[in-house]
Amino acid sequence: MIKNSAIKFLSIIFILICSTSVAFSKWKYNPGDIVEEEIIFGKKDKFKLPPGQFTVGIVSREKEFKDIMLYQVDDNSGFVRWALHIYATGRTKWDWWNPPEFCDRTNVYFIKQVKANKAYACWMVNHSRSDIAANKGFWAKVREYEIANNLKNADILVYTSYEYSKGPKLWGWSYFYNPELDGVPKAVNLEWDTSEFHKQRVMNYPKHEEFLKKFINISARYVDEFNTNRKIKDTSKLSLKVKENLSDSVSINFGSSVKNSKKAKEGTIVEELKSLKDLLDSGAITKDEFDKAKKKLLN
Repeated sequence: MIKNSAIKFLSIIFILICSTSVAFSKWKYNPGDIVEEEIIFGKKDKFKLPPGQFTVGIVSREKEFKDIMLYQVDDNSGFVRWALHIYATGRTKWDWWNPPEFCDRTNVYFIKQVKANKAYACWMVNHSRSDIAANKGFWAKVREYEIANNLKNADILVYTSYEYSKGPKLWGWSYFYNPELDGVPKAVNLEWDTSEFHKQRVMNYPKHEEFLKKFINISARYVDEFNTNRKIKDTSKLSLKVKENLSDSVSINFGSSVKNSKKAKEGTIVEELKSLKDLLDSGAITKDEFDKAKKKLLN
């Protein structure tokens, strides 16, 4: 009888330990770490990163959320190129999460959402000021980190946000990018509602609108990669079917002055091949896309 009770007690302790390890899943990174290609939360949740190396700035826990902030600084200008905020929950006490407010926005350049019973997926491309007004919490920590490390940001940033939740768990990110490093003119209108990137004004600024269209295509790759890792198939109610948004000319220069070869109307074949190679190296196109474009060019 005592032996059976002891076994039962040990079994309960084992279950508690296992469930606690799930409940407190976290980022296995520390401030100052250098990462590239992907970030992994817990044991299996993967987030694809843009090309290049990133420095881990902040790793934080706020209630059920575990947040991480990463930075990539442009070597030539000294300005931040990418600032990535990625977050996730472990197991929580909630049965499900309500969609965030941004899911229902209509005043942004691009928004797409799918809602189901106790689940949702929302994807947005928007612009924002780079100053942070938060007085407490994660974003206050971000502001203090950027000040302490003398990080320089453009006044207006473009970003993509994606959030997915099913049942008690939630995952999401916001990838902020400095459009000035891609040759987009420096912002003159610094308020959100008067910005050159605003949905109602961007048609008056061709370079800004061209950049937004490219940025949608680039961010679609990260949404698609996440859905693939989470095995969210196209037949699922929560699939955003992001591939339907991809055009044939998908590229952000990531600071390069190279033009997309499909749109180049002058220059030698050698220059166009170099353009293709730079796009391949930056991750803007795949090896298959590179080979097809190269064959077409040479023919």
